[in-house]
Amino acid sequence: MKKIWQKLIPLALASAMSLSMISCGGEKNDGIILKNVTQAKNVILLIGDGMGPEQVRAGELFKGEKLAMQKFPYRTMVQTRSVSGLTDSAAAATALATGTRTSNGYVGRYVVPATGETTDLETIVDIAHGLGKRTGVIATEELYGATPMGFSAHSNSRGNTDELLSSAATSSNVNLFASYTIRESYQQVFIDAGYERITNADLISESIEDKIFGSYSILAEYEPMMVDDSFVAFDRLVTEALEYLSKDEDGFFLMAEGSHIDHGGHNNDIRYMLDELLAFDNMVAAVLEWAKDRDDTVVIVTADHETGGLTLEKDVTHKDMLDAYDKGYGDYFLWSSSGHTNADVYLYVNGADIHFEEYSFKDKNRIKNTEVFEIMKSLMVGEAAK
Repeated sequence: MKKIWQKLIPLALASAMSLSMISCGGEKNDGIILKNVTQAKNVILLIGDGMGPEQVRAGELFKGEKLAMQKFPYRTMVQTRSVSGLTDSAAAATALATGTRTSNGYVGRYVVPATGETTDLETIVDIAHGLGKRTGVIATEELYGATPMGFSAHSNSRGNTDELLSSAATSSNVNLFASYTIRESYQQVFIDAGYERITNADLISESIEDKIFGSYSILAEYEPMMVDDSFVAFDRLVTEALEYLSKDEDGFFLMAEGSHIDHGGHNNDIRYMLDELLAFDNMVAAVLEWAKDRDDTVVIVTADHETGGLTLEKDVTHKDMLDAYDKGYGDYFLWSSSGHTNADVYLYVNGADIHFEEYSFKDKNRIKNTEVFEIMKSLMVGEAAK
């Protein structure tokens, strides 16, 4: 297997250029235009797995107010397909992490359909590491899930757990891994690769080790009932990670995923979906609170795809959504699938005005999922890419 660096034209050009003009396909797209990009020290990508526009709308209606992510100053739509067409989570994560669309099932690799030849792809984590930044990958599911592995591993199959974890532990350039609990033998892979295990999540911020990982019972509920100390709140976990990563004077890149919004969609379970989505948004709010007085940090929120084909009635109200949550069903919404759909998802960006001299985020336009990678790369590299 030969590892190559993607040959991507730097975004930090003196003249304005559409992102999609320099990414796969070369089709013109006016959704986002960047000009004279300056470097952001820290880039934070927050992914709501399976979180489509109707899931966001349902969360807003249920909460009775705008979600934290909806208050971001810039928004556009993202097309989510893969080489296979309707994307799975592995191909979706690979597109976001590497800027390359691949076939379903492949993680961090591009496969040539005609020949079956595969190539390992450079990730946004690799780019951050090359710039001297610390890097982190967090998920509320097990670490071998498709999204965390898309940012840290390479395999022909998302189901090849041993290969994925070995790849992530030995060659990922990730300084911090944190996820839902994985079994002891999987944790040992990281210990053998030189990672320090942090058993108490509250001590992540205090670590002075270069490579750390944690495997926790993560609590991702909107308004959790009283639980014992063995559970770790998602927003608390991410805040601890931010404190650890920000010790690097060169900055950091962090990807944190709310993994189980997707499960709510697969199960067509409105209560499960809302619990997970609002827990994810609580984490988004915590990240914004951490970054609010900083002028060196850009926060990006998006989804890998939509799950469940959720649609809400046009005139559904806050009371209706409360009723739907209590019952678990109702006449105010409809699931059309138990799988992924080809619906576009949102991209929210906060802090971009500091780093883009000229920019345009247009609500009615769309970009490709690969262009999320381009945006992050441009922010990291900035004018130094010339």
